[in-house]
Amino acid sequence: MAEVEEERLLQNTIEEEKAQVSDMVRRLGSKLSGLMLTCGFLVFVFGIYVLIAPPDLGLSAIINTIFIGALGFIGGLNILCGLLLLLGED
Repeated sequence: MAEVEEERLLQNTIEEEKAQVSDMVRRLGSKLSGLMLTCGFLVFVFGIYVLIAPPDLGLSAIINTIFIGALGFIGGLNILCGLLLLLGED
C-alpha cells in the first residue's frame, strides 16, 4: 500500500515540476525572442552602417571589437534559446 502511494506521489511531483518548467519556458521564451529580434536588427543596421560609411583606420579596430562582441552575444542567446526549446519539449 505504501509503495502505491509513494509512486503516486512521485508521479504527481514529476507532473507539477513539468508544468512549472513549461510555464517558465513560455515566459522566458517570449522575452528572449524579443531580445533576439532586437539584437539581430541592431547588428543588421550596424553592419549596413559599416558597409556604407567610409573606413576610418582609427575606428575600425573599435568597430570590429564591438561587432564581434555583438555577434558573440547573439550566439550565446541562440544557444540559450535552443536549450530552452529542448527543455520545453514534451
